[in-house]
Amino acid sequence: MGRLKKMIHILITCMIPLTAAGCGGGFDASGYTEAILDLQFQGDIKNARTLVAGATQEELREMYQEFIENFVAGYITDGMEISDAASEEFKELAAAIFASMRYEVGDAKKTGKKEYEVPVVIQPSDVFLRYKDLLTEDALRISEKVKNGEFGGSEEEVQNQVMAEIAGNSYKLLEKAHEESGYGERQTVILKVKSDANGIYFIEEDDMDSLIKKILRLDEIGG
Repeated sequence: MGRLKKMIHILITCMIPLTAAGCGGGFDASGYTEAILDLQFQGDIKNARTLVAGATQEELREMYQEFIENFVAGYITDGMEISDAASEEFKELAAAIFASMRYEVGDAKKTGKKEYEVPVVIQPSDVFLRYKDLLTEDALRISEKVKNGEFGGSEEEVQNQVMAEIAGNSYKLLEKAHEESGYGERQTVILKVKSDANGIYFIEEDDMDSLIKKILRLDEIGG
């Protein structure tokens, strides 16, 4: 989905100006890829700091938090009117979901001058498929309440009440989906790592977009 690609772009573009072009021992494409994935999914800044020139702990932590915030705002709470406290709860839950992702970075293959292909073996999580099903069930239940006249007021007031109930239930539903989530069969995703004209390495945006869609199975729900 468009929002997801924009979120990936935020993380990747944040990393580009800080990423070292390599060191005396040559560029470690697999290590770089693992550092980016660990930062993105685990919030682990340790490995990223070893491969990112001039980046402070605070800057890397901000990159991770910005990715989580944009994912929550663009995918989970979009269209909901929720409090700041509720938004923070969603961010914490989203961070826990990302931290539960399973992936292994393989050995990079050099495909050209300063170009590599890095295989990443993932086990897709069904957390968002479960969440979608739970939201659908909840929407049907709320729809019945509307038909039964359990919401009072004007059409606009009823709509506001419906949206408030959906927002109020969504956190518990996502939490339930996370607690009951499982993993699919292992599959390999290839990430292309390249260097720009200034010798700055980066992961192809479309590849990272594809990995996140597949590991979260967003491509199966129109994500």
